[in-house]
Amino acid sequence: MKKIKAVLFDFDETLQDRTEAFEKYMDTFFDTFCPEIDAQEREKRREDMRVTGKGGYVNREEWYAQLIEMWNWKDAPSNVTLARHYDETFGDHNVIFKNSEPLLKELKKRGYIVGVITNGPSYLQNHKMDMSGLRQYCDIVVVSGDVGVHKPDPALFTYTADKLGLKPCECMYVGDHPINDIQGADRAGMQAVRMNFGWFKDEQLDPRIPTINDIIEVLDVLDSINN
Repeated sequence: MKKIKAVLFDFDETLQDRTEAFEKYMDTFFDTFCPEIDAQEREKRREDMRVTGKGGYVNREEWYAQLIEMWNWKDAPSNVTLARHYDETFGDHNVIFKNSEPLLKELKKRGYIVGVITNGPSYLQNHKMDMSGLRQYCDIVVVSGDVGVHKPDPALFTYTADKLGLKPCECMYVGDHPINDIQGADRAGMQAVRMNFGWFKDEQLDPRIPTINDIIEVLDVLDSINN
């Protein structure tokens, strides 16, 4: 195996706690669209959003249509308007893991190429990166909505390696999703590392795939491969 030269990351549930970001987003959502409801109804609707949102892995227009029906929301904006609001404002509510920035700084200090490969609409994901403060440490940020290829398609990973002038086997990819992140990176020939967090926490994976519980543990995995 060639030594790892680039360390690439998923964003949500890898560099940031999207579950907590979603909690913050819901405050803005209800303040904007349902300011009149009482605290009890607000909490009920928050729980509805938590359960039906499935950690963000939903079609948002369909999801909001479901919520409008569930709440019998007579004067609701359209589901398209609500989905657009999410895409335009969710990035204002980042909750970056405490070790994400220190890790990226240390990787740069050690001479690694650093980057992000993330699924999602262009504005939503780029806005997250801009607001997170992490873009300054990245040599490359690839958003699936910008290139028209989406995880788990291995082509998104090989595209990124090509842009860096590297072979996939010279890249490590860290993510939480068993299929989108781990399977996609592995099939592309990258060294996949599973972040054990979020919607798929503790799901059993191929034992070949290293698993970490804190993003800073990436350094230990790198040491085990490169030294």
